[in-house]
Amino acid sequence: MVEHIRGAQHVQRVGRSRLFVEPPVRFLGPFVIRADTRIGAFTEFGREVEVQAATLGRYCEIGPGSLLGATGHPTSWLSVSAFQYKKATWGWHPSADSTEVVDPAAGGRQSFRSVGGDLSVIGNDVWLGANVVVLRGVTIGHGSIIAANAVVTHDIPPYSIAAGLPAKVIRSRVDDDLRAELLDLQWWQHSPNQLSGIPYDDPAAAVAQLRTRIAGGLESYDPGFVEIPKPADPAPPRRRFRFFPR
Repeated sequence: MVEHIRGAQHVQRVGRSRLFVEPPVRFLGPFVIRADTRIGAFTEFGREVEVQAATLGRYCEIGPGSLLGATGHPTSWLSVSAFQYKKATWGWHPSADSTEVVDPAAGGRQSFRSVGGDLSVIGNDVWLGANVVVLRGVTIGHGSIIAANAVVTHDIPPYSIAAGLPAKVIRSRVDDDLRAELLDLQWWQHSPNQLSGIPYDDPAAAVAQLRTRIAGGLESYDPGFVEIPKPADPAPPRRRFRFFPR
């Protein structure tokens, strides 16, 4: 059987969350998901990464300690506490089991739990430095780099370098013409074996060579998504009985 991921033992699922990957994917340390999560091929995660509500593209490098799809709390309500809108948080205790809650999205208003849609969208070829926080509903464009310790509160355009709290674009990673070429070519549709031999250290030349290969019939790498099942709980240890002669 082909190995789809490395580091599967590090994956921790909260509740009924499910993990779907486009193989291969690699985890270097503890990785927590709190919702159904889709990850593109050739994406690698550092230690202690948590995904609350996000989808990720191919060829991403996610730094240790990052939090993706972070959910917000109300800042204009009576409290910041979840007891106001999520009964399950404290409803298990008799002091809060009959409380009424308020829908954050009542009347079609934008919920404080997200700055946009239900998910954060991390594009292809994205590098997140250590301890980056990406709020729920934010889109980070293809080819972007987010500096360590940044908090991303709004969409980041493709091939941007951003940093800060909140994160702001410092500069473009490439010039406008090359960015347009890269976005049109979508080089991440191909596997490392298919890309082998092109000059990675010269993006403009790499684009030209890859266009020639595609014109010659190079097809996209398309392994499809597979679900990584939750490991079965270990069987309880067998009890051993000792018999003593009478």
